[in-house]
Amino acid sequence: MATTNRDSRFFTLIWASRLAILILMVAVSLLLDAAGTSNHRTDVRQQWQNELDEVSLNLQSTIIQNIQTVWGLAANVAVEPDIDDERFRDLASVIFQLAPQLRNIGLAPDFVIRHIYPLEGNEAALGLDLSKGSLPPAQIEQLFETRQAIYSGPINLIQGGQGLAGRIPIFARDSGEFWGVISVILDLERMYQAAGILPMKDSMRFVLSRSDNPKNQADIFLGDAKTDWQDPVAATMNMPGTRWTLFAEPAQGWPDHPASPLLTRGLLLAMVLLVTGVTFWLTSLMLKDREMQRRFWGLFEQAPIGIALYSRHRGDLLRSNRAFDQSFGDLASSLQYFERGFDQHGQPIPGGLGIQRRLENDVSFSGVESYLPGPDQALKPIMLQGLRLETRDSESVVWLITEDISAQKKADRLKNEFISTVSHELRTPLTSISGSLGLLANNAVGQLPEKASKLANIAYRNSRQLALLINDLLDVEKLAAGKMPFVLDEYPLPQMIRECAENMEPYARDRDVRINIGHLEDAQVQVDQHRFHQAVTNLLSNAIKFSPRDTRVDIFTESREGCVRLCIRDHGEGIAPEFRERIFQKFSQADASDRRANGGTGLGLAITRELMVNMKGTVDYASTPGEGAVFWLELPVAHSAVEQAFD
Repeated sequence: MATTNRDSRFFTLIWASRLAILILMVAVSLLLDAAGTSNHRTDVRQQWQNELDEVSLNLQSTIIQNIQTVWGLAANVAVEPDIDDERFRDLASVIFQLAPQLRNIGLAPDFVIRHIYPLEGNEAALGLDLSKGSLPPAQIEQLFETRQAIYSGPINLIQGGQGLAGRIPIFARDSGEFWGVISVILDLERMYQAAGILPMKDSMRFVLSRSDNPKNQADIFLGDAKTDWQDPVAATMNMPGTRWTLFAEPAQGWPDHPASPLLTRGLLLAMVLLVTGVTFWLTSLMLKDREMQRRFWGLFEQAPIGIALYSRHRGDLLRSNRAFDQSFGDLASSLQYFERGFDQHGQPIPGGLGIQRRLENDVSFSGVESYLPGPDQALKPIMLQGLRLETRDSESVVWLITEDISAQKKADRLKNEFISTVSHELRTPLTSISGSLGLLANNAVGQLPEKASKLANIAYRNSRQLALLINDLLDVEKLAAGKMPFVLDEYPLPQMIRECAENMEPYARDRDVRINIGHLEDAQVQVDQHRFHQAVTNLLSNAIKFSPRDTRVDIFTESREGCVRLCIRDHGEGIAPEFRERIFQKFSQADASDRRANGGTGLGLAITRELMVNMKGTVDYASTPGEGAVFWLELPVAHSAVEQAFD
């Protein structure tokens, strides 16, 4: 009944949303239509502003291009400060050909004009001291500080018209001392024409002013100063020494409405219909999604395995199904509950399960086994799988799937008992057979024919290999049952490592692999010496087995915050990432085919892991495919060694 009511409310909400979207779109369309005129006027003003900025930039570029041309003369004078009048005229005539907006060029050592081109009509400028009126002290100081051209103007020219004065400082090339300036007069009329300002008279009202206010008539030097401005656009030209502002607006004033309002309104109507149609389509999808969610949550609740949804950052339980609640009750209200796991003997797993660490490194994990307490505090075997789900509009979540594998463990136990029984029954006759074959192979009962001796040697090697397999099976069974005795004592780690390396030297030589012992920490560890040798030998054997010929296997140690890590690195093909979850399981091999290049039962790493757990250590590895692998055993440093280090 409650579900039916929720569905009814959801259906009502969908239709209310559809109606609200329709009303909203109509209101938005009316507002957009009312704002059309304002937007159109803004667009027109922006267009005029862009055109005015372009004209202003053209005028400024024309001025700079002319002055840049004269800089060539300044460079010549800096190299040749004693330039004579004839040399000056030759250079100036070339510049006048390149810069058609120039009126005259004057050469003024120590600010006094000594040379001028053209001379005709400019004789009065000879001997003029620019520092006594034409150039204020502030501009002279700016010339020395910036070493850039300074502009003055506009100025009324004696010859008629207006000009812009530019003064270029010159410093001697050799000494760097101030020599004087080049005084340049630009014809503003020609520059206006070149920049495209004068042709604007027919299409707009404009003025060029030294002020930022177009109503300051005294500062206007181009255009109609008596223009009745509405709201002109402006473009400012900043040049060292002077600042000009160009104002403009349409001759007929700014427009009051869009050019084609019917077209705009037609588009708005189409938008209303489109958005309304899309809204109906999307809400239909939501209704279908709602139906799918109902089916999903039904499957979620009835699933025979436990499923829970957790907040990734807070770790809180958001939702769980019936099977999950039956397995854990209220104990698993936080994701932290799954960080601590137990082994089959009820002992805490060192380092915990690392659920959150696994999800930090990857989006998912699977195949994590542990014993966890239920509502009755009884431990039961659980298989864990997790998935990290990132979302953009809500918090990240973690899906956790738990499966009670008690039946599987029982089957494994029966299988192990069967294997153990068979192994025990096989060990005695196999030992006798292997011993007899050894005697035959070593000619202890007489010299055998060559073919018979060869067959005896083959049979002897195979019997020894079978004996090793049976011993590994029995070790796995003892470790799983907790029946393998461990006698822990403190031993020097470097000595044990060297002993293991010496024991493996013959095997390494047979495979043309060199064992290289690197840096070894002088540390004491508390281990069962025989079992520690077995764990190191397993890793060394694997490293040698998977190393190409004429390569080496490196052994070294690292210090890790109260622990010491023994690392064994090979230079083989490495381990595929998809094999990580299974590598420490029994009978696991990266190449499980009957044609694999390297032999083995797949029990060595599983035994090594169990041995390290019983010695309160860990085993793990890192590998990049194609670049080899590094396996390590990590053990806590013995307390007595730590105390001696502090003493």
